[in-house]
Amino acid sequence: MERHQFGRPLAHFQLIQQQLVTMLGNAVASMSMMVGIARLQDHGAAGMPQVALAKSYLSARMRETVALGRSILGGNGIVTDYRMAKIFADAEAIYTYEGSFEVNTLIVGRAITGISAIS
Repeated sequence: MERHQFGRPLAHFQLIQQQLVTMLGNAVASMSMMVGIARLQDHGAAGMPQVALAKSYLSARMRETVALGRSILGGNGIVTDYRMAKIFADAEAIYTYEGSFEVNTLIVGRAITGISAIS
């Protein structure tokens, strides 16, 4: 709402609204999945495949969401004057930390197929 293009708030444009909707959807889906995992953990029923699926899915949605946020800010999204550059860097670190996305994906793949792609 604060950034303007062509004399109108950026949120006025349909493409920006689509990006905002995707970001909100990612956030809501992520929170819902985490609540489900927390409930399973409370009952001692959260297995490694469920947790790995959540970590894999959520880190991918986080990465997508911050990339959309950075995109909405245009050039300001990559300069250090704005927090988005730090948020984007933090998200990349979480996504790639010790190969967490790939490793968690392999754990889920093994649970689905019964075949380990690691060994």
